[in-house]
Order: sequence, then structure tokens, then C-alpha cells
Amino acid sequence: MLEILFPSRIALGRAFCNRETERGMLVNNIQQIRHTLIISPRRYGKTSLALQAISEANVPHAYINFFNALRDEDVAKKFVGGFTSLLSTVMPTSQKALKTLAKVLANTQVSLEVKGVGASFSVRPSSTGPLETVQHLLEDIEKLLSVENKRAVIFLDEFQDIVKTEMSDLFQAELRDFAQRTQRVTFIISGSHRHMLNKIFDDRHKPFYKLCDRINLQRIKSADYEAFLQKHAKEQWKKPLSVEVIDEVLKLTENHPYYVNKICAKLWTSPSLPTKTNVDLAWLLLGEEEYDSVVNDISLLSKNQRLVLQAMSQREAVAEPNSVAMIQELKMAHSSISQSLEVLLKNDFIEQGPLGYRVVDPLIKYVLNQAA
Repeated sequence: MLEILFPSRIALGRAFCNRETERGMLVNNIQQIRHTLIISPRRYGKTSLALQAISEANVPHAYINFFNALRDEDVAKKFVGGFTSLLSTVMPTSQKALKTLAKVLANTQVSLEVKGVGASFSVRPSSTGPLETVQHLLEDIEKLLSVENKRAVIFLDEFQDIVKTEMSDLFQAELRDFAQRTQRVTFIISGSHRHMLNKIFDDRHKPFYKLCDRINLQRIKSADYEAFLQKHAKEQWKKPLSVEVIDEVLKLTENHPYYVNKICAKLWTSPSLPTKTNVDLAWLLLGEEEYDSVVNDISLLSKNQRLVLQAMSQREAVAEPNSVAMIQELKMAHSSISQSLEVLLKNDFIEQGPLGYRVVDPLIKYVLNQAA
């Protein structure tokens, strides 16, 4: 199978870069049955981190992606899919396993479907209501793992989308109750909307308040990227990259994992060692490819929000966005800037760090600066 060293989505194995501290914490939490929330801006590698840690922990897992699960029935259906995939990693797909499952599972009917030369489990919950379906599946998972003397991870991705369902609080309460009782299952939870996740996990009146350890995922350090890129450069071209090339890659991408992978995927197609000019050209091409997507994102903002975002794109960071100088530059009232900042923060266009506020996406900065 063709190995992709710089994937656009999920990076595993040799394609996975560093995150040693976070991986160590996750593996330990899996072993200790401590639940973990991974939170960061989009495209920082949350899913890759979770799946890499699960692989290293070497335990069965179910990956449940709640993207666009907007109805109660959608949530239940996602759980059924996750339960089905977990079965195949806990049990062999055989008639003997099927007999064991029939004895162990109290709320779920399982059959074996033969497809070509392979076979897979098919699951039909006995419950018809969405909440009861989730509740019974969790009970059956716990019982099965206990009988098989195994542990498992349930990875809940894009978790913020369940907030939009009618029974959101009831689903969350059921998951919390199970998470507090389980002796076999570790939950890893992540999502792409930091603001909504913070509301779920930081509100003392919500079921998930203080349930999970938290990993606030940051950008990978330059030294770690340098070691990673040099390793793959020596494998590819039998020579190291120049310091100038690495510096240019990290300067343009600002160490944003998604864009480091995107630009390096272009560079690694070259038969010869890349130069700084090659890096600049790759970034230019990337800007053209992503231009429509960036414009679509920005077009959803109001005039004031776009003006604030453009002003911030011209700076590495802004310590005081409501300063007199910024008010004069933007010709906007203090309150208008504050309202724009709130929306930009809520939607992950900007983030607050040690040096102040900065634009999250380096390509948005690039496009806005080109248009200035």
C-alpha cells in the first residue's frame, strides 16, 4: 500500500510527528480508564493524536464521528455503527463468536453477513427509542468486554454536534453515568468547535462538567518539526534540507500542522532536494488551491468582523486590539471592535495566546494580505 507521509487528514505511524507528551498522557489515561477531552482549533491533528495513542495502547476501539448528527435518531445510529465496528475488533467474525454474543448481549441482536470472501457483523438493537438504544448498547459493551476480559476506547469526535439534538442533555447524562461506572471503557472526546466544547465541559450545570482530563493541543514546536522533516528528507533525497528551506516552511505555515503537511506534500514530489524558491512556489500554489475555501469562510463575517480580521492579519499578534491606535486605524468604536473580537474568537478565526490575539489560519492571513 502506498504510504502518504504528509496526509491532509489523519497522520499515523511514520507520518505522525512528535506529540510525545500528549501521546504519553493519552496512553496512560487509556490504561487507567481516565477519560480525556482534546481541544484545539481545527486541523491541528486532534483525530490523528487520538488514533495514534489508541494504536500505541493496543486496545480495541470504536470511532464515532458525530458530524451532522442533528437529530436524536442520528446519534443512536452513530452509536450502532460504533458498536458494530467495536465488535469486529473484540471478537473474530465467526459462527462461534456469534453464539457467544447471543449469550452475552442482552439488548442487541447480532447476525453474521457474508460478503464475498469476508464476513462482518450486523447489529440490530432491541430498543426503538434513541436514548434507550444508546443506554443498552453501552451496557452490552461493558458486559461483553468483561466476559472477554478486555478493555476498549470509545473515541467520540465532533462531539459538539450532539448539542443540536433535542435530547442532548439526556444523552450527555447517560454517557456521564456510564463513564463514571465503567471498568472497561475509556472515552476520548474531541471536536472542531472550541467554543461549544468549552460550554459543554466548563458549565457546572452540564453533565460533562469536570468529567475529563483535558489536552489543549498546541502547534508542534519548530525543533520537533525540523527533526521530523530532516528524517524524511534523508530517506527521500539522501541529503538533509537546508536550514533556509526549513525556516521558510515554518515561517509561511506558522507551524500550523495542516499547512505544514500540505506544503511538504508538494515538496516531496520533487526528484531533487527543494530550495527556498520551491517552498515559496508551493505556498503560492496552495494559496490558489485554497483561495475559494478561504473566501467562503471570510464571506460569512460582517463588515466590521472582516475589517478587524484583516487588521490582525497584518500583524504577528495584537496585545491590545482595543487600543487607541487600533480604534483610529479601523475607524471603529471600542464596542464594535469588542463585539467583532467575540465573534472571531467564538468561530476560531483568532485565538488568544501569550503575545495577545492572533489569526489562527496562516492562509487566511496570506489571502487577506494579498487583498490589502
